[in-house]
Parts: sequence; C-alpha cells; structure tokens
Amino acid sequence: MSAISRLAALLAGSSKTVVFTGAGISTESGVPDFRGPNGIWSRMKPIDFDTFMHNEDARREAWRRTLSRTAGWVGAKPNEGHFAIARLIETGKLGHVSTQNVDNLHQDAGVQPRADRHGRQGGCRHPR
Repeated sequence: MSAISRLAALLAGSSKTVVFTGAGISTESGVPDFRGPNGIWSRMKPIDFDTFMHNEDARREAWRRTLSRTAGWVGAKPNEGHFAIARLIETGKLGHVSTQNVDNLHQDAGVQPRADRHGRQGGCRHPR
C-alpha cells in the first residue's frame, strides 16, 4: 500500500483530523523554504522577535524584505496541496489547520478554520 493510499485510508476512517503545515507545502507555489540549502535564511539573516520589537531599523528591514519580494512569497498562488486541504475541510474530514506559514496561501485557498502560528503577511498590529 502506497503512502497516499495509507493516508486516504486514515482520512476515510477519521471523524475529525488536524493538519499541521510548514514551508514545504508552499514550495510548489515557488515559495522558498527557510532552512534548506536555497532557503530564505541562506540569503539573509533572520530578524529575531526581540530585535524586531525593540529596533525600528529591524522592523523597517523586515517589512522591506516582505514588500520588495525579497523573501519570495509576495505574488505566490496556492497550489494543489492548499486546495486539497480546503476541500477536505469542506467535506467535514478536517477539523482544523495549524500552519507556521506566513505566506497567506492557505487563506487564499479558502482554508478555514486556521491557526497562523507565526502570523500572516499583509497586516501587523503593535501590542502597545
């Protein structure tokens, strides 16, 4: 039995499934992963949360990267993986999606409910 057949059998027998995703689901959309050999962090140094929160120049650099397409996800479109998850939610087989991705591709594919573990690009609210 192939891995896909085993997954299909597990889903068929499940009443509610939770899906966790990371950068790998978006690579087919042309979005680079973060830690791979050609990943985002091979081209630029990460800006950690504390630095982002306490350094205006770091925040400007983080937003420059996003808005200038340097990070690689601006303009990307959802792929079959994103749409397959949305269809599974529509059928009632998936109860929830939890993602580390900030690229909005799950949202663009219509995935709800969804927990965006690292936030989303396209909006920011300062906690003060």
